[in-house]
Amino acid sequence: MKILFLAHRTPYPPNKGEKIRAYHFLSNLAKSHAVTLVYWVDDPQDLKHTPLLRSLCRGRVIPVRLNRTLAMLRAVRSLLNGRSFTEGFYGSRLFQHAIDDALRHGPFDAVYVFSSAVAPYAANIEAKAKIVDFVDVDSDKWGQLAEASAFPLSVLYRIEKRRLACLEIAISKWASRSLFVSMAEAQLFRKIGGQGCIEFLSNGTDLELRRLPLEQIPFHAAGSVGTSQRNGAKLIFVGTMDYYPNIDAVRYFAEEIFPLIRQKYSEVTFEIVGRRPSKVVRRLSRIDGIEVVGEVADVRSYLVRADVSVAPMRIARGVQNKVLEAMALGVPVVATPAAIEGIEVCNGEEVFIATSAEQFAQRVLQLLSNADLRKTMTKKAWNKMNQFYNWDLVGSNLEKLLKNEPVQNDIPAKDDVSVGIR
Repeated sequence: MKILFLAHRTPYPPNKGEKIRAYHFLSNLAKSHAVTLVYWVDDPQDLKHTPLLRSLCRGRVIPVRLNRTLAMLRAVRSLLNGRSFTEGFYGSRLFQHAIDDALRHGPFDAVYVFSSAVAPYAANIEAKAKIVDFVDVDSDKWGQLAEASAFPLSVLYRIEKRRLACLEIAISKWASRSLFVSMAEAQLFRKIGGQGCIEFLSNGTDLELRRLPLEQIPFHAAGSVGTSQRNGAKLIFVGTMDYYPNIDAVRYFAEEIFPLIRQKYSEVTFEIVGRRPSKVVRRLSRIDGIEVVGEVADVRSYLVRADVSVAPMRIARGVQNKVLEAMALGVPVVATPAAIEGIEVCNGEEVFIATSAEQFAQRVLQLLSNADLRKTMTKKAWNKMNQFYNWDLVGSNLEKLLKNEPVQNDIPAKDDVSVGIR
């Protein structure tokens, strides 16, 4: 099968949420099909990955440089003309020319669109199947940002939410399938007016890339000494640190939760690991016990040394890969409901879920003081990842979806819950 894969940014390296999903979906498709890839390059450093992507795909690989200044001008013009910021930012004749060039080597049996941002380019392409992977309901994320922001940004974000929702719904009317990362996202899209076949396909995680034997990862092998006895526990947050929801999360943890934990464990430390930490994030290192590590070659080498991974998200959509990665590595997780939405886990079994700063601190302290609890929870979490969130399973279901083979039901129009593609 010949597939045209469109992406709104370079699908490599798999070092952040959307790139992780894009890379694994692309590589799975490329195993069995002739994939042609056209994608925006928003970071010049990503051009060095073009040879790798060309070695992955049997079809052509066409990177298109994104000029941010021109993109912003297009976005502003789009807003003034009554359309969304997103449409203008990613809508360019340069990208269209690249697609036209790819189509001259067609026809294609299927088009796989990664992100609604580049979906309009596929509207008039002739193909038997046109799958749009929205991943999240982006319009709702803009609504959350509006609630968390002050005037005038709150007004602009609400406008973007409304207009982007209209675009998302319009896309669903011509897409063969509208795909999301979780049942919750798919149901939300149906609720706001999404049409047609709406399904979900979860992210996976690399279970085979553990740095240490499973039983040694989250607890201390030397006699299983509890953290309360050594008083040097390490907490960690992993994420792209110029992304506002992550900035908000670490500020919330550092300012409201961490002091409560330090009241009992005065030597506990908190590491913030992730690329491009903003000034707001870097200032958190002034707080005793907090280290802003920044970008590292492999976040897993930091995760495996942590006693607890925290996900104190207050603004979130979709599936938080930081949670999946910690669970796959055997690190116990404490998260807010927003961070865990879309991941099929039970509070107190595979993770702890906390709804307030006080409860969050209590859950972290509970894990730090009980090595057996950490061992039990991480074992259950790893088993859940192995059962539902491994990339082999995801790849198999992606292939079924592409071939339109019978899978499980799409999200129903009513409020009853249906099982989609995991």
